[in-house]
Amino acid sequence: MTTDLLAFFSKDNFSCLDFDDVALLDNAQRQAVVENMDPILAYLLAAIDYKHISRPRDIALRTELWDWTYSRLSKTIPDHAVLDFVLETSANLVEYYYPSAGHQARMCMASATVAGLLVDDFVSKPHGCEQLEAFSQRYLRGLTQPEGVCAAMAEGIKANDEFYGSTYPRAGTIAVMGWLNAVDASVEEARLAQELPCQFVSDCSRDRPTEWSVEKLAGHIRNDSAAPHAYLVHIFKPTHDGEVPSEFWMRQVGRASLFDTKDGLWTFRDTIYEACDQLINCTIALDRLFVTFAESLEEKFKATPTQAEVVGHMEETDKRSKSGQKNLENARLAAKYWGEFRQGIIAWHINTPRYQLDSLRATFGETNGHTDDYTTGLGEIASAVDAAVQEPTFI
Repeated sequence: MTTDLLAFFSKDNFSCLDFDDVALLDNAQRQAVVENMDPILAYLLAAIDYKHISRPRDIALRTELWDWTYSRLSKTIPDHAVLDFVLETSANLVEYYYPSAGHQARMCMASATVAGLLVDDFVSKPHGCEQLEAFSQRYLRGLTQPEGVCAAMAEGIKANDEFYGSTYPRAGTIAVMGWLNAVDASVEEARLAQELPCQFVSDCSRDRPTEWSVEKLAGHIRNDSAAPHAYLVHIFKPTHDGEVPSEFWMRQVGRASLFDTKDGLWTFRDTIYEACDQLINCTIALDRLFVTFAESLEEKFKATPTQAEVVGHMEETDKRSKSGQKNLENARLAAKYWGEFRQGIIAWHINTPRYQLDSLRATFGETNGHTDDYTTGLGEIASAVDAAVQEPTFI
């Protein structure tokens, strides 16, 4: 069906969604938001031509999965109601996601999902977070994992590795690294929640651009670099011996071209255009993140204190001043280090003979000798980075 999302969201009944902070809404306003979510979701599903389905329960999967989980985790998680909920969720997920998968493929995915769901809860406990911080290192080095969630997670990942690795090593690597990154993302998310730097406290959270949001980092790792990749490979390899060749799902075979090609299908021009577009957008977003953050902290630090702060809260103001100075120094260093890495990684590839980029080096001007000017070539961002990393001038 033809969709016009902008026209749909422009309807008057969706004006209730015009808010910035949900905490400022009263109960009636919140109820209006809830009531308007159903038509939005219904429109979305109709737009993608969704037809509702139900999947049958896989008794063999559930029997083996329950046995596997209770034999490994019943001591670590004595609350059987929690285990049963996680097991039901995992089995149901696999039944719906992979209707064509064989028993082994389903069991691999379900066991890893059980452990993955338990990681999300386990990481919130101090000892759990500590164990999970070194999980990936232990796994990659072949070291023994602590009994319980870590050991079960490692076993689930290994099952995926072995299922793919024997016939399809590339897919095995994707699955393994996806699960490892998912664990690391959970740890990072927990650490950030406990140790958010100054720019994410409530008094300034609504003033920052969305690009500053470090809270999104763990979600980015999880969603763009992690678990979805582990789930993706099972779509196209439902059994040990059956698979869709990788060129039909890892590459763009059969996709419509963005350009006026002879047969209308995807070509290398589309691939390199998409790669360039993503790289440009990502790099500019990172430039803005580090530069604008350092600049905003500097403006905030330079703000004139009120009379009350000067007279009545000298000690507190002094502490805030020292904290602000340290935060500003760290922000400037972050901008400096990003600028160094950003320029250095590009320069290394241009200067390394193996890539044969002599003409590109000539285009940008070859530098003889060593230089510390890592911000050259950033355009407007360069000036901002350069200004942001100057030595502090405040007392």
